[in-house]
Amino acid sequence: MPQLEFVQSVLWAAGCEGVAWLPLPFETDGQKGYVIEDGFVWELLPWFTGKKRAISEPMPQESIRSLVRELAGFHKIGKSFPVPNETEGVSPRVFKRLREWQHWVRSQLAELDAALNHMKLDVASLPEEYDITQTEPILAETVSLAKNLIREAIGHSGQLISLLSRAARIAVPQQPVLQSLYRRHLIFDEEQNHLSGLVDCCEMGIDGVAVDLAMLPAHVSPWESAETLRALADYRKIAGLSDREYYLMIALYHAETIMHPLDRLAMLFLPNQSCSCELLPNIVQIAMIREELQWSLNQIGNLGNVTT
Repeated sequence: MPQLEFVQSVLWAAGCEGVAWLPLPFETDGQKGYVIEDGFVWELLPWFTGKKRAISEPMPQESIRSLVRELAGFHKIGKSFPVPNETEGVSPRVFKRLREWQHWVRSQLAELDAALNHMKLDVASLPEEYDITQTEPILAETVSLAKNLIREAIGHSGQLISLLSRAARIAVPQQPVLQSLYRRHLIFDEEQNHLSGLVDCCEMGIDGVAVDLAMLPAHVSPWESAETLRALADYRKIAGLSDREYYLMIALYHAETIMHPLDRLAMLFLPNQSCSCELLPNIVQIAMIREELQWSLNQIGNLGNVTT
């Protein structure tokens, strides 16, 4: 419950400043943002109109700049939000990613590679629009992409450990950050392409703003695109960005680009990662992972051009 109450307190603070794209919970009779019924916690959240954009779909320039301007405004508001501990410190996200990557290198990459050799699908729940004869080609392509990702991850291992190890010694201002700027969570107005909603804030925490900024090139718009660079320039003008924060952004961008698709694969195919591993993955999940793998491999190919 403390995490939920923290998230809702940040959302209400942002709502009081006019932020309309975050899922501000409706207040209950008990002046809370949730109720407990039959042992379950329930929230009533707004319905955002607009559309999500698939990872394979180009993101319009207006959408990228709208997202970054709104994010900068949220971060600017967050600077005054009271944090429980020190207002400046090392990034918890960096420490978490460094520990996780060390575990991936020690054993998990090999475990995932072995699991991919025996991957099976739940064909019983195949949606009507899928031809069962097409499942094997999709599965084979996904396995091939996943193994390419593992090879790329091994090749970038030393660089990633170096970046994160250095980043783990850098102190930056701490404030509320969203940590959930994945494409699948973002909703954009269909006419003007402006950000209209974020559908999931449960990962919100206290960290440096670089955590959110790193997700922009990792999940929304490629680093090398002119739109991304212009959007980051917009962010600097609105909220500012120090050299230390910029370094953390680069380190976390490398980590997010390599590790997020690995995390998604682990949740589906490695035991003890998620309750979903008790069931066979279905073709919809595989098709979604395939798109994310294609995006991530393209991004990894450009990591050498991203310098600190």
